[in-house]
Amino acid sequence: MTAHKICAELCQHEGAERMLVIAFALSGQSEFRCPKGREMKFQPNQATVSIFREGQGQRVYAADTPIQQLRLVVTESALARFIGPQRCQGLLGSALGPHESFRQVACCDINPSEHLRRLKSPSIHQEDGLTQRIHALSLLSEQLQALEVTSSRQAKLTARDLDTLDRIDLFMQSNLDKPLNNAYLCTAMGVSEYRLKEYFRQVHGISPGRYLLELRMTRARELLAAGYRVSEVAYKVGYQHPNNLTAAFTRRFGHTPKSVCGNRVV
Repeated sequence: MTAHKICAELCQHEGAERMLVIAFALSGQSEFRCPKGREMKFQPNQATVSIFREGQGQRVYAADTPIQQLRLVVTESALARFIGPQRCQGLLGSALGPHESFRQVACCDINPSEHLRRLKSPSIHQEDGLTQRIHALSLLSEQLQALEVTSSRQAKLTARDLDTLDRIDLFMQSNLDKPLNNAYLCTAMGVSEYRLKEYFRQVHGISPGRYLLELRMTRARELLAAGYRVSEVAYKVGYQHPNNLTAAFTRRFGHTPKSVCGNRVV
């Protein structure tokens, strides 16, 4: 698909169990946004592995850029049947926290695969259902093996670590007007800078600073749409000067804060 302006698509994740989603961004850039303000980006030529549970979200596509993606989606129960409950649990990890509608597990360059080549070919629709499933399951097997190799190299986060990350996330969202650098967060939450960076690297795939920026930009967009002035929004999301917010907002969304329409707050 190709959109001539930024395009947003609502999506619904149904079901009472977790789903493993492997998204292959073959071309173009997009992102997923959940109602809680968290975002996950899909970069060209990268495979992003994530875990979802029931909920709503929004897929946002860049303007004037061809978008081609392939997604493998498998429920936890199906995955357990394919590879066994123990291996399935090892791949999916701990249950999603109360503030997680999804969790990014990994992001890596797309490796050459005959099965991926066949699935992205237009001729795949002419194949019978069995052939399509063989390629899909073979590609899933390849990705799971690569994911297990990556996971074995990382120190596993414990349930306590994930609870701590939930607390840090809530603290950040509640204190966007404060100078939330790494030192501030470590002092406030009682964690070392090394652990702080590891939490965000392993769960979100980005640094605490990048995650904070995404929270601030999302909140700024909500306030602007509600009618707040740029100067008011700047202070509410931690910028001392409105010009700094304008620069960051424009880099992030491709348009200025003033272009966001909303009813003026009195």
